[in-house]
Amino acid sequence: MKEPIVFQLSGDRVFSEREKAINQFYNKRYFGEVVNGKLFLSLIEAAYLMEKGKIRVFDGDRELSFRELVELGRKRDDQFDIKLLVYTDLRDRGYTVKSALKFGSHFRVYRRGMDEHSQWLIWVVPENLRFSPNDITARVRVAHGVRKNMVMAVVDEDNDVVYYKIEWVKF
Repeated sequence: MKEPIVFQLSGDRVFSEREKAINQFYNKRYFGEVVNGKLFLSLIEAAYLMEKGKIRVFDGDRELSFRELVELGRKRDDQFDIKLLVYTDLRDRGYTVKSALKFGSHFRVYRRGMDEHSQWLIWVVPENLRFSPNDITARVRVAHGVRKNMVMAVVDEDNDVVYYKIEWVKF
């Protein structure tokens, strides 16, 4: 097994300046984004890679445990756990998963790498969430406008994920 690559915590992201990190995670598997020669990962991406034993995360000189990294994520996002669950499920199925905040969703998902446009916008919701039809309509409208499929990833109390495709129907 390869030695895990070291990343440093920086606000709500982690980063590495190592060329190996950029090659291994960004160039080959499309994790994170490269800015000024540094690879930045979201906390969800970092938690996923840490759990797989691919990276180690430090806050200064102190190494963070997986649990501590997840706690940081929870402090910034009360839905961190279910988003990580869906992210992990999609990545483990071989999809490339990126943020979709600018589209009003949680993730955009690519079938094969990033050579093509993403096919889906994923909205992660707990099973017991109450929302109005307008919440769905707005997301479907945005997805349709950017030529993507809207998918609701519903997470139940047993942490099972069910995906529902939502689309316009013309009669």
